[in-house]
Amino acid sequence: MARPRSSDESRSPYRLDAILRKYGISQMDLCRAVTFETGRRAGQPLASSTISALIIRRVWPRTASVDGIKRQVEAYLATRNVSAADIAQIWIAPDGEQDAPPVDRSLLRPDLTPALNPATPAAPHDDFALPEAEMLTPNARAHFNIARHPFIDDVQSAADVYLSKDQRYIRESMYYAAKHGGFVAIIGESGSGKSTLRRDLAERIRVNAEPITVIQPQCIDKCALNAAHICDAIIADISTEKPKQSLEAKARQIQRILAASARTGASHVLIIEEAHDLAITTLKYLKRFWELEDGFRKLVGIVLIGQPELADKLDEQRNPDAREVIRRIEVARLKPLNGNLEEYLALKFKRVGLALDDVFEKDAYDAIRTRLTRRRPNTTSVESHLYPLTVHNAICKALNAAAELGLPKVSAELIGKV
Repeated sequence: MARPRSSDESRSPYRLDAILRKYGISQMDLCRAVTFETGRRAGQPLASSTISALIIRRVWPRTASVDGIKRQVEAYLATRNVSAADIAQIWIAPDGEQDAPPVDRSLLRPDLTPALNPATPAAPHDDFALPEAEMLTPNARAHFNIARHPFIDDVQSAADVYLSKDQRYIRESMYYAAKHGGFVAIIGESGSGKSTLRRDLAERIRVNAEPITVIQPQCIDKCALNAAHICDAIIADISTEKPKQSLEAKARQIQRILAASARTGASHVLIIEEAHDLAITTLKYLKRFWELEDGFRKLVGIVLIGQPELADKLDEQRNPDAREVIRRIEVARLKPLNGNLEEYLALKFKRVGLALDDVFEKDAYDAIRTRLTRRRPNTTSVESHLYPLTVHNAICKALNAAAELGLPKVSAELIGKV
């Protein structure tokens, strides 16, 4: 008997994935053909990420009818001359597994089995919600004798940056890319510390007087960032020249400018934040920039910084046409604090003149881990949200509650209520 799968990520794609490639049909084409059939979003197409998760990881959306999706996909494939034999295979995994999608709860009746009745209370992990942002009140500051907010404007120098073992590796990867022409993507959840590491790199270059020029395109909408914008940013940050008009002329111009700068001993690094918004076409062009050389020397390193959606774009199964860049880029992920929570908090509270024992009961740390960890619905796997921003929000709420209740310290019981 096959071993049960423990998470969505371990699943192999439906055969639909291979059949789309066989007939030259893109996932975006499929997205435009599949819409919500009912509700306030009726007629709107499903998101590309929803279709991708369905095809690649066999994760069905909870907000749309499963039968409706299957019917629309099969009808669309028929219009694209996909054979009936192939259409009959699309909902089977390559390993032969044919799993049943989750029950469409919109079709349930109150007289059905309680286990399937939508009125049945959800398990606690299904009600998981991250703590919302909350200001630290004057009452809490006075109660705990906190002169400065421990989590606002908390990084004034490199000494204020908390670095776990994993973060030190990522920090050095970014520095290597800047100095030696590497190509790296830093991926992390919102509030995981990506921008802090970017600022740390800039500060490290400045303090050590490193001959490294940081190039940062200032286009607000990264979805619109293209090769011409990147060329303009390179020209503006390295020289006083005016950008040429045509893309061909710009390419020759940046090759000449970068080579001349490199021959003086300078290095160059292109840093793009919010890189998860980049178009696949722009990602492919980045390889061309990275391949600019003067002899054996790379002329520009590249550091992409983005949220987990960037990992989806760097997935060769999903974007095989971008494989030339995907196979060359090193991906580093910022992990949750987990076992480093106490060290992280010790640094933050030390900055405001407090020891952890002045603020937290011993049982509070494990309670924070429990509060910010959830079991993924319908799986046995767990995911941690123990990132700096969510930790800050949970602790601020707990400090405010403790002050309101007159408690001397933050306890596990209090953490469980925020």
